[in-house]
Order: sequence, then structure tokens, then C-alpha cells
Amino acid sequence: MELTQLKYFYVAAECGQITKAAEKLHIAQPALTQSVKRLENELGVKLFERRGRSVVLSRCGEYLHRQLGVVLKTLERIPDDLTRIADLEEKTIRVNIIAASLLVTELIIKYKKLNPDIKFHLYQSADEENCDCTVSTEFTGLTPNIPKNCLYRSFTEEIRLAVPADSNYARQNFVNLSDAKGEGFISLSGSKPFHSICDTFCRTVGFVPNVIFESDSPSTVRDLIGSGMGIGFWPAYTWGDINTDNVALLPISVPDCRREITVVCNNTESAAAVDFYNFLCDNIESVHRESLKKF
Repeated sequence: MELTQLKYFYVAAECGQITKAAEKLHIAQPALTQSVKRLENELGVKLFERRGRSVVLSRCGEYLHRQLGVVLKTLERIPDDLTRIADLEEKTIRVNIIAASLLVTELIIKYKKLNPDIKFHLYQSADEENCDCTVSTEFTGLTPNIPKNCLYRSFTEEIRLAVPADSNYARQNFVNLSDAKGEGFISLSGSKPFHSICDTFCRTVGFVPNVIFESDSPSTVRDLIGSGMGIGFWPAYTWGDINTDNVALLPISVPDCRREITVVCNNTESAAAVDFYNFLCDNIESVHRESLKKF
């Protein structure tokens, strides 16, 4: 049973005459008659009954006609539906934000305002592989593991020590991280890669940081440090400006506290993904340059 046979039968049933149906289908009448006959033989039932010069549907024919009405209309919609799905897929960008989430989400909102037709699906998982763009972080000097045929750029970011402005640390031009061994650290929660990098900085100089409080808000981290509750690590530009006189940001002389922010475009066949990747990189580069002017 072929789709063409079913379509021929449906048109014949709609027309009520084989001749009219053949004209509508632009085929010879004998060809249509043979197609209906083959369908009847395959199904083992009569679909039409002849009455004079016309044909009428048998009970089995009426049943098949009703069922095909739904099926054929669905099949007719499929090409348009597939086109819409393809258009939607082309305008959907999947972004895996493993690092620099505050800056990246701000840039996504900015890009969305410029491109309202674009839709974003956001992920935060190192195990997520089916994303158009990925933002991750590693220690400076490590070669990022980039899949073949992908676009990528890396941006170096200095990690500074945020301390209360009225503390002894604030009087220094820089700080050796080992001097902070006995301090309580306040950190941003939910940022495992950044935590891991900062923990390694501390272990490099011989201690494990005593984290006394974690917050999901950089402003809360900043305000707690400003109130003298503790100290913390502060990335030079991905968390934004410190925006307070109560906190001082000190360069760390030992160890070398820097990390790499790596932006990868995994789907170079998507014009939308490539455009967003370029937008993301250009804006991160701009924010990076502005941060260098301040320090």
C-alpha cells in the first residue's frame, strides 16, 4: 500500500467519478482505475460500488475515506512544519555557561535586545556537549581542550584580593597570598570552576582557605567584605566593578593569580551562533580593556 494509491483513492472518493478524479489528478483514467483496483486487492475489500455512471463508496470505502482525511491533511502540513522547525532551530542558540556567568548573562540580555527573534537555551554543566557556544575557565598557561572545526578565543583575567578598605591589607600596594592564611574568606556560591582555581592558588602557598560564608550575589560578597566580615577573591572584570569605597582590590604578587576565560563556538554552521560568538568575544574584549585602564 503506497501513499500515492491512498491519495488517488481519496481524490476519487471526493469527486464521486473516476473520470473527474483522473482529470483533477492529471492522470489517465485507466491508470487511476488500476491504482484503485490494486489498493482493493491489497486490502482485500471493495472500496467502491458502481451505480450507473457514478461510483459510490462502500462501507469500507467510507471508513478509509474518513481516516485518510485526517492523515493526508497532516501529511500536507509536514513540509511547512519542518520549515518552521528549521527556522526556529536556526534562531535558537544553546549556550553552556560554566564560567563568568554574571558577565555572559548580561551580554545575552544585551544581544537579545538587539536581536529579539533569537531564542536562548542556557545550560551550566561541564558534561553538556550539544551546545552552540560554551564559556569555560582554566588556569592561565593551560592549553584549552577545543574540539576540531570550532572557533575559540581566550581572555586572561587577573584575580585580585578584595579586602576591607580600613584593614591593614588596604595600605599595601600588593599582597602575598600566604599572608592571608588565617583569614576568613567570603565567596560566591555555585561557581565550582572559580572555587577550584582559587583553592589551588591558596594550596600553592601552603593553606586551604577558610570559607566562612558563600552568597549567590557578588554585591553581597562585596558588602560583607566592606563591613569587615572577611576577605575574598574578586575577578578583575567578569564580576563587574567593585563600586564601593569600603573595599580595596589588591594585586596578588605570589602566586600568579590569573585565569583564562575561553569562549568556544561549537556550531560554525549556524549563522546565529557565529554572530553571537563574535558579539560575546568583542564585548568581553572591550570589558577587559576597560578593566586594564582602571588598575
